[in-house]
Amino acid sequence: MPQDEGNKSKKSNVSPRSPQSPSPWLTTPRTIRHLFDRFPLITYPPNELPNRRPIERNKNSLYIFTREGETQRGAPSFNPSCLKWQTYLKLIGVDFDTVPSNNHASSTGSLPFIIPASSGSESTILDVVRPIPSHKIQEWASKNRYTHKTESDNMRFEAYTTLLNHRIRNAWLHSLYLSVPNFDAVARPLYILPPTSSPPARLALTRNLKTAALEELTKAATSPVIDVDALYRESDNAFSALSELLGDDDWFFGENEPGLFDAGLFAYTHLLCEKGMGWKEEEERLGKGLREGKWKNLVAHERRIFKKCYQ
Repeated sequence: MPQDEGNKSKKSNVSPRSPQSPSPWLTTPRTIRHLFDRFPLITYPPNELPNRRPIERNKNSLYIFTREGETQRGAPSFNPSCLKWQTYLKLIGVDFDTVPSNNHASSTGSLPFIIPASSGSESTILDVVRPIPSHKIQEWASKNRYTHKTESDNMRFEAYTTLLNHRIRNAWLHSLYLSVPNFDAVARPLYILPPTSSPPARLALTRNLKTAALEELTKAATSPVIDVDALYRESDNAFSALSELLGDDDWFFGENEPGLFDAGLFAYTHLLCEKGMGWKEEEERLGKGLREGKWKNLVAHERRIFKKCYQ
């Protein structure tokens, strides 16, 4: 506040200060001033919002677990869920590219998902970034006239799908994540090492995968203790039942062409028979009958699907 004339005539021990002079309490220390003189702060203008212009995307994109460098040749995924839908889309004639990804990229927290193709004539950025999660892929394919029927119409489909989704999958979870030799030989190179080089991050990933597998198996178990022998015994019984169901047919349920169920079984039989997965011999309990010729028709079924889709 300005001083009045009477105050001006009085002597004061306080030295006058120019209105422009900064308060000593607000003065930046000299060392800090020198630091910012050398490295000045720059405030950039805000980014402009993206234009709502059409985007050309003439091919569907399937986001899956896959090894680096294998997307160009469309190699099978090393993850059963991804491989199931990757194979199904190939079987029904969907044209797509595979994109390496992980669960963190998915809106549902799991792979696979599809970003559909767009002509670009009416679509915008907001339209094309709408993934189709795995549980809606079959519906999406049907709406886009890739397939005219669903196997779920078959009364036996749900019953036998349970064998894949529970008995075989439970044994898979134990074999891959809770068997120490297999985890180190198979899971670690596929799921732990590629995403990060940070030891703490890898340790956290390892703990999360093992914990998730254990929790899922515990929920499915009839007792607090997981009966490992029962897990593999039930998976063997499931493979035997599927072998009996297939019989001498080429495809399941007497169909002339393979469908979703064929793709779902292939996702396990292929990965269990694939030597490149690196399964440890002492821990190859899951699907041992496949490799020993016990279920020859299931192995032949796997070969037919592989040649149809990946050769």
